[in-house]
Amino acid sequence: TLVIHDIKNSLAMLEADLEQLNHHPHMPEEARKAYQRCSELKGRLITFLTLYKHEQFGLKPNLAEVDLLEFLQDTLDVSPSASGKHGHALALEVDESRIRIAPGLKHGGSAQLDEYLTGMAIESALNNAVRYAAGSVRVWFEQDADTVTFFVQDDGPGLHHPSGNAPSTGVGLALCKAVVEAHGGGDVSLTDAPDGGGLFR
Repeated sequence: TLVIHDIKNSLAMLEADLEQLNHHPHMPEEARKAYQRCSELKGRLITFLTLYKHEQFGLKPNLAEVDLLEFLQDTLDVSPSASGKHGHALALEVDESRIRIAPGLKHGGSAQLDEYLTGMAIESALNNAVRYAAGSVRVWFEQDADTVTFFVQDDGPGLHHPSGNAPSTGVGLALCKAVVEAHGGGDVSLTDAPDGGGLFR
């Protein structure tokens, strides 16, 4: 694992260098693609490390009270998935009209969670969604007395279309399940959304 951590740190330094180029007004398209691929590779490596830690020792979440709407917006603001497939920008947005909070909750709209781990899980779902989205991906949450459920929906063809968005590997799904288990358990699923597209929850 020391070797893997060394590779991760080297990728982070390379990513930082490429990010500087990314802000240059005349940066060639090849450099932009290299930056995106480097970010994706670093993300995959961190995912593998997290899953290894989960399998060997179990994930121990660092819980804190988090404003859920603010957390989702912050996650989207820094998401590398915003560049979309083939470098075309996608609209990533929090769909506040779909947020549901059970009445009478003492701390409705906030919850105890590990921001880092939960952010990784949502980014994994976003990364899958943008592969198939036509132009937008929406996220929201529902909260009751005992649970918070996050949703990620794309406007792509859905799972049962020939070009549908079944995950390319089980790694992202495994990461989400590991994070859910670390927070006490729950269900993770990828289905067709009633109004079209894929729905990750």
